[in-house]
Amino acid sequence: MGSQQLLLIALGVIVVGLMVLTGTSIMHAYLESSNREQIIASMYDLGVMAQIYYKKLDTAGGGGGDYRGWNIPTQLRNTPAGTFTATVNASRVNLRCNGKYTGKNGTSVVRVTARVDKNGIRITVVN
Repeated sequence: MGSQQLLLIALGVIVVGLMVLTGTSIMHAYLESSNREQIIASMYDLGVMAQIYYKKLDTAGGGGGDYRGWNIPTQLRNTPAGTFTATVNASRVNLRCNGKYTGKNGTSVVRVTARVDKNGIRITVVN
């Protein structure tokens, strides 16, 4: 009877260990996906802000057909989702965000880029 009990204990430990590993894997996948979706939503919002600036007359505090002068608002540069940066020139804004969680490649963080111009917003998931 003792060997059967040891076998059941060993089997129980293995099953619990596999369940913990599976749960951890699912949690990391959820965090990665959630982080990516938060960044994409924020990128879209920043793109809309840049387009509003571009379309608004310069006499009304906008760019008057020029993106120069637009900046990411200070409170949106570093969020719980990630760190946002922008490269601005006259005809477009390039946005970049480095997320907080490890991305698809398993080594670097989630990264998303966006290009905002007069034709719209194009968001690209890098990792």
